[in-house]
Amino acid sequence: MITGLLFVQALTFSVLSGIVASNKNRDMFGWGIIGFIFGLFGFIAAIAVGEAEEVQSSSRQRNQPSGAREFDPDEHEKKCPMCAEYIKLEARRCKHCGHEFSKEEVERQVEEIRESVKGSESASEGEKDERNYKSDEYDTEEILSTHDFNGVGMCEDCDYTREYVKANNYVCPGS
Repeated sequence: MITGLLFVQALTFSVLSGIVASNKNRDMFGWGIIGFIFGLFGFIAAIAVGEAEEVQSSSRQRNQPSGAREFDPDEHEKKCPMCAEYIKLEARRCKHCGHEFSKEEVERQVEEIRESVKGSESASEGEKDERNYKSDEYDTEEILSTHDFNGVGMCEDCDYTREYVKANNYVCPGS
């Protein structure tokens, strides 16, 4: 009777440790064995360990040349022409006012930003006009005010995205 009870307890902690480990991107089977052998202590250890980093994304970044990044539309925003709030680049409807964008318009905006990012990466690899890049002591809002951003978050004068301007403290030469 006691053996059966200990077996059920070990099985319970095994399953719980495996579930906790799986939620933290860890090996569910390995942590299940630890929970089975060590019981409550294995379960506590599974709770205490941190979340594992995704190996696939870090290895993909290591294989890319330095400075080169894959275009991610989630990192970019566009300004709604109706309510002037910023929304995700791929959004088809503004979450603030409900304004709808056509599928073609969204695809065009994504492509424009993709080309802009590609152009700004190639421009950053070449010669920069250092006069337009300000040190970190300058106010970000002041720098952003030198640009004329249109509905897709790209300056009409210098063709740089809002994110690029903020990251590099770039003052628009057209201002």
